[in-house]
Parts: sequence; structure tokens; C-alpha cells
Amino acid sequence: MEDKRNIQIIEWEHLDKKKFYVFGVAMTMMIRVSVYPFTLIRTRLQVQKGKSLYHGTFDAFIKILRADGVTGLYRGFLVNTFTLISGQCYVTTYELTRKFVADYSQSNTVKSLVAGGSASLVAQSITVPIDVVSQHLMMQRKGERMGRFQVRGSPEGRGVVAFGQTKDIIRQILRADGLRGFYRGYVASLLTYIPNSAVWWPFYHFYAEQISYLCPKECPHIVFQAVSGPLAAATASVLTNPMDVIRTRVQVEGKSSIILTFRQLMAEEGPWGLMKGLSARIISATPSSIVIVVGYESLKKLSLRPELVDSRHCYQRFTDCYKRLYQLQPEMTQRIYDRFITQLQTSVREEISEIKAEGNLEAVLNALDKIVEDRKDQEEPAWRPSGNPESDLRSALVPYFRQQRDALQRHVRKQEAENRRLAEAVVAGRQQVQELQRRGQARQQAWQALHREQKELVAVLGEPE
Repeated sequence: MEDKRNIQIIEWEHLDKKKFYVFGVAMTMMIRVSVYPFTLIRTRLQVQKGKSLYHGTFDAFIKILRADGVTGLYRGFLVNTFTLISGQCYVTTYELTRKFVADYSQSNTVKSLVAGGSASLVAQSITVPIDVVSQHLMMQRKGERMGRFQVRGSPEGRGVVAFGQTKDIIRQILRADGLRGFYRGYVASLLTYIPNSAVWWPFYHFYAEQISYLCPKECPHIVFQAVSGPLAAATASVLTNPMDVIRTRVQVEGKSSIILTFRQLMAEEGPWGLMKGLSARIISATPSSIVIVVGYESLKKLSLRPELVDSRHCYQRFTDCYKRLYQLQPEMTQRIYDRFITQLQTSVREEISEIKAEGNLEAVLNALDKIVEDRKDQEEPAWRPSGNPESDLRSALVPYFRQQRDALQRHVRKQEAENRRLAEAVVAGRQQVQELQRRGQARQQAWQALHREQKELVAVLGEPE
């Protein structure tokens, strides 16, 4: 897990996938419910000519609420809920791409940039047909329409019927444009949301890191996340809103060219027309970003594999011990920590294996397992303390000490046998040396006797006759 000043970045391999998807669907639905009214307002503001209907976000909110009630703010919401599928595809693609890019770059900015763009590409391929239908439903007003299509009214003429709206819109799109109509504005959507997603994630991590350096260490991480999310969303919205306006008009008004739509918009409303609905977009992005960031990070923490929960706290304590190194080289600190943990685990496993071999623990554990298995069907109560600490302690420690005694006795017998073997070898060596000394002395005596005989012979031969 990467860490930026103790802000944990949980990666894909650390997650329990079952929990992640179950909680993810619930979180995505909560986000959809909270921001959909502002999405509808933004869409209408982007499509209207000038300020013919609404003068701003708040004005649109009041007029829609008065004309259609609360349900008017959720027009097309049921169709839009199908984007839950694309939402799960988005987060899956994002996490898997981060994991893939990590093999080539450890930079969190690079990983976020590539993963965000790739995830948006996959999600938009699923979302665009749903968006086309839901946007046409958003454009429906009582007695009139803002887009190309109009759903049938009720027999009493009281506006739009509650059922059959989606079916009517789908039929009209098929009649007018065929199947291609459901992917109208697909390129514009990619040009809007791929940069938006590719920019949002790096800015989010950048803002979180910078804010973490400005705030006290005791400040909760959730504060960094809750502030950096809206800042990243506002930044991405300002950068991509012009393309979002063009995308909305292409999909709702049925235009076929992004360039022609851009020229027409510039001719009618000038450069400010490209920023229409920006405030509504930022307003909708602010709560959604808070929910996404806090909810997504909380979701990942809830989905964290149990064996990794303690390791995160262990790593935090490790970085507290080496604060200076961690501030200068966080990635190197992570590698040192990983190497230390790997060596420690290897050492512990080796020591356990050695203890098992010396004390024959494996046989004891197998015997205990057999006792537990044999007593499964017995109704007799298990062992309980007798109330006499001395006897309880003796009953628990005596078998252990006996086992240690037997192990030591085996070791002593083995050592004594080795000592006897060495002693016998030493005695045999001494005897061999003594034999060699005896032979040497015998040869020396023989040589001395021969020398005396030679001297006597020489003396005899040298005497005159």
C-alpha cells in the first residue's frame, strides 16, 4: 500500500472483492439519488437558448419544483439507475489499470491519470445509450418540450404520463436515427469524461497531499479527503465544461457534428455559452465528490482483507520511527519496510520449523488434533480449573517440562556418544604415537650398536702387527 504522509492508498490486491462490490452498489445508488436533481438542472441549462427559460441554477430549481414538484427533479431517474452497471465497471477498470501501470511506474499521478482515463472509456461505452434516453426524459416539461422528442400526454391532457415514457423515447430515437441514435454524441462523451476522469484523480491526490502538509498531524484523514474531492471536481469541471455543453447539445438536439455545434454555440452566445451550467455542475459535483471520496475510501477500508488491517497500523508506526526518511523518500521507505517484513517473516518461519524439529511439536500438535477430533461426540465437560492454582500450574507445566527434559536427555545422549567417539579416536591416536616412538627408539638403539661395532672394527684393523 502506498502512503502519502500517512494517507493510506489501498490498492486492488488489498481488497475483499465480494464486500467491495456489495457496498459499492449501495454507495453508487446513494450518490445518484443525491446529485440527480442538479444533473437535470445542468442539462436543461446547457440546452436552453440563452436564458429563455431559466436565469440560473437556483431559478431553474424553483421553477421546476413549482411546475412539476419533487418528481420533476427526478425525471428519467429510473432509466439513469442502469448506470450502476457502468459505475462498477468504472471502479473495477480504475483499480485494475492502477495495478497494471504500477509495474511500469510508481508515480501515483501517472497511475491515477492513466487509470482514470481508461476507466472513463469503459464506463462511457456502457453509459452513453442510457444517458441519451435519460437526457430526453429530462427535457420533458408539462405541455411542451425542450428537446427533439415529446412523450405522449395523458388522456386528460395533464402533462406527461407516469408509465411508458421510456418506451416512447426509445421508439422515437429508433425511428429517427436507428440504433446509431443511442450512441449519438459518443465521441463528445469520450472527449468530455475521459479528460474529466483523467484530471480528477491526480488533482484529488495532489490536493489531499498538499492539504495534509498544511494541517496538523492530528487532523483526521477524512478531512483531507472531504476537502480535496470538491476541489478536484471544481477543477475538472472548469476544464471540461465547454466539451460537456457541446456533448449535451449533440445528444439532445440531434446534431451530428461536434465542430458545427461548437461554431453555432459560439455564434449564438459567444465564449460564455461554453460555460453554461457550470455552477450547477460544480454544485452537483461538490456533494457527490464528498460522497464519492469519503464513501469510496471508506468502502475500500471496509473491503480491506482482514490480514492487512493490522499491517496498515504497523506501517504507520514504522514511518513514525523514521519520519525524516519517510518525508524525503516515501517510496524508498515503503520498499525498506516491505523488505524488513519479508525477512522477519522468513526468520520467524525458520525458527518455528527449528523448534518443531527439536521439540517434536508437530507430533504433539497432531496428537492434540486427534484428541479434539475424538472428543467431538463426547458429552463430558472439558477441562476446567480445579481452584487450586498450584495443582493447575503443575498439571500444565509438568508435561511441558518433561517434554523439555526428554529433549535435553536426547541431546545429552547424542553429545555423549559423540564425545565417546572422539575419546576413542584420541586414545587410538595416542597408542599409535607410542608405537611409533617405540619403533624409533628400537631403531636408534640398533643404529648405535652397529656404530659401536664399526668403531671397534676400525680400531682392530688400525693396530700394527
